[in-house]
Amino acid sequence: MYENIQSLLSEIAAGEDSFLELKEVVFRGNQILIGDAGRAAPEIAEVFCSFANTEGGVVVFGIRKDGGVVGIPSEKRGILEQFVVNVGLNNCRPLIEPVLDWLQLPDDNQTMKLCLKVDVSKSRYYVHQTSDGRFLKRVGSHRHPIPPEQLGRLLASRNLLIPFEERPALGSGLESIDHGRVESYYQNRFKRSFFSDGLTFERLLVNLKLSVDIDNHVVPTNLGIILFTDQPERVLDGVFIDIAAYRGNVADGETADTKRIGGPVPEQILQVLRYFQVSPLIATVSRKEAMGRRDLPAYVDTALQEAVVNAVVHRDYELTGSQIIIRIFPDHIEIQNPGGLHNTLTEEAMYTGCQPIRRNQLLAGFMRDFPSPITGTSFMEARGEGFLNLVRESEALSGKRPKIERIGEAVKLTIYAATTEFE
Repeated sequence: MYENIQSLLSEIAAGEDSFLELKEVVFRGNQILIGDAGRAAPEIAEVFCSFANTEGGVVVFGIRKDGGVVGIPSEKRGILEQFVVNVGLNNCRPLIEPVLDWLQLPDDNQTMKLCLKVDVSKSRYYVHQTSDGRFLKRVGSHRHPIPPEQLGRLLASRNLLIPFEERPALGSGLESIDHGRVESYYQNRFKRSFFSDGLTFERLLVNLKLSVDIDNHVVPTNLGIILFTDQPERVLDGVFIDIAAYRGNVADGETADTKRIGGPVPEQILQVLRYFQVSPLIATVSRKEAMGRRDLPAYVDTALQEAVVNAVVHRDYELTGSQIIIRIFPDHIEIQNPGGLHNTLTEEAMYTGCQPIRRNQLLAGFMRDFPSPITGTSFMEARGEGFLNLVRESEALSGKRPKIERIGEAVKLTIYAATTEFE
């Protein structure tokens, strides 16, 4: 917006409007003062969010409200630039990535002054809020709260029409996607290299919805980050699994072990399953044999796999600051994932075999392509009976039906251990 100096100067002379905000910057040492004392970052976040939620706009730093050019001291250039970037990253939710452009603009005496032009694009996929939770829009030169009925329509038009998996992962670039992991996935699924199909790496990612082309700039999608990034939690907060093993049967008791499991989610699943197999803290039952007693698993391994895969596939990745939590007790295991039951699904419907509408359909599809070390097939079958099998197999072994319940903004599944010795 305002791509040449003359058009920008004309807009500045006309004054602030729906697309233009002017900001004089005062420095006190390395501290930046804008508007009300102590509110520099919150005030600029309000401007950024209101622009992004409306039609986009431009903020020019170094200009008074009356259009007078005062400029930015050259030695403070780096401080202001870092301030602007930090506001977009830390004071806007989801984050906003403004485009910064340093310009020389003439003051009243035709002396050239250094100014910072910051472009904020209209958001195509998100509705942004300030870090204190306010949704704002631009009305003329003012910022106004978005009324609830308008907010609902805006959320519907931007969030619901584009699934979370397909939206661009803000703050990431294609370098985040692990080339080797993608190539290995493609080779295992199609039994040939994508190069033999005449695909570039970028085009492959776009075709698989692992990236998206925005104005001729390819960036990873949230799905690409979840599946093929070495540390997805750096981009999407909470994409990891916490394990806590307790000595007693209550969560506020003494912990015997804790572990945080990260990496791409297919590898997270593998790490959890390995933990279940090798940890001495997982309950076992004894069986009498001719040579003495032998310890056997107290859980059905396919049921545990189904539970972990379901948690990964059905969790709400938009709930920031929340992760999958697995709690291990002497007589049961709890697997809790962020996000309530999706759509109109109820606990009762799950026990009767209702076919769910999955929150993350694309992720579920990819789980059918990753091999399981337990079943020898894949992490997720296409029949849609995995949860019922989990219930039947676990109840047959332990005598207790697994329990699914809502815990605030989360779903918790409890699987009970077999406790009776085998004769």
